[in-house]
Amino acid sequence: MSRAAGRAERLRFLEKRYLQGAYTDEEMTELADVGSRSTIYKDRQLLEAQGIEFVEVERGRWKIDRSKYISNLRINLYESAVLYLMARKAARQTRHPNPHVVSVLESLAVTLNQPLMDRLLRSADFIPEAGEGDESTAVLEKVIRCWLEQRKIRIRYRGLKSRKTTVHLVSPYLLEPSLWDESVYMVGYSETLDKIIPFKLNRIQKAADTTQPIIFPKAFNESEFIQSVWSIWGGEGDLVTVKLCFRGETAVRRVQESVWHPNQAEPELLPNGDLIWQTQVAEWREMLPWIRGWGSQVEVLEPKALRREIEREVMRMAETYNLTISHEPPEEDDEAWASLLFGDES
Repeated sequence: MSRAAGRAERLRFLEKRYLQGAYTDEEMTELADVGSRSTIYKDRQLLEAQGIEFVEVERGRWKIDRSKYISNLRINLYESAVLYLMARKAARQTRHPNPHVVSVLESLAVTLNQPLMDRLLRSADFIPEAGEGDESTAVLEKVIRCWLEQRKIRIRYRGLKSRKTTVHLVSPYLLEPSLWDESVYMVGYSETLDKIIPFKLNRIQKAADTTQPIIFPKAFNESEFIQSVWSIWGGEGDLVTVKLCFRGETAVRRVQESVWHPNQAEPELLPNGDLIWQTQVAEWREMLPWIRGWGSQVEVLEPKALRREIEREVMRMAETYNLTISHEPPEEDDEAWASLLFGDES
């Protein structure tokens, strides 16, 4: 950084650095390329006078207290419109009480131009109000704090198909939203299960923070993890190819309009108007709700287990609606197919 730079530019530089980590005045003097340590001291005092609070993490080493830091957001007209759309989507997807979402919507709204400000403020009306002692908010706050401060968290968790809760000591590596609903997942290493798994936040009944630091394993790669999952579930072993055939002009056009997964291949339009779409995922079961949503406009081609699961569901639906289906099982693996279709679901 040039010594000729103005003080305002230097203060912005210091603010960014102190947000990233803790520094002594000597270290920051060198980083900011200023003449003396007293200049850094005075600049830090000026930042504090502007409302930025510092904390001394060890003797002579300072950083900005992130828990009390309020960012000054500077955005242009187009950025504000994009931010409005993202915030609006978050508001419409939030169907459970979350005072922090309401608060951030109100904070963002005042930075936007009209009519975006008023419309974003009205978005908070979509979100239910939290009652006194709402445990989900307390859980969210503890998870966020432990994740950001890289500390282990102890949770009492009940999975979707579990009849009882289990206590896990978790190293939180990643907080990730679901692509298809308002769910948020904490991905981390469970010492109880000795593996990395995703925990859905609204299934965490209790959470307690700890002072134990987490250690990131070399085997965990966030980019690779996100690349291979459909929404957030992880899988073990090789990726599985899912191949679907979409039929009907509306469905084909809708599929072509979006990129549904980072691993998807280029869709293949067949001469008869059908569309072959495929991708590779870690866990095909996670795709079931999305596939079901297309109804009769999609046919599962691969993998066989996924196709059998959809066939089985069609049979259940026929039974629900008192319909009779005449269907001969495929020639190959008839016994296994019948077992899957009508047998034990376990």
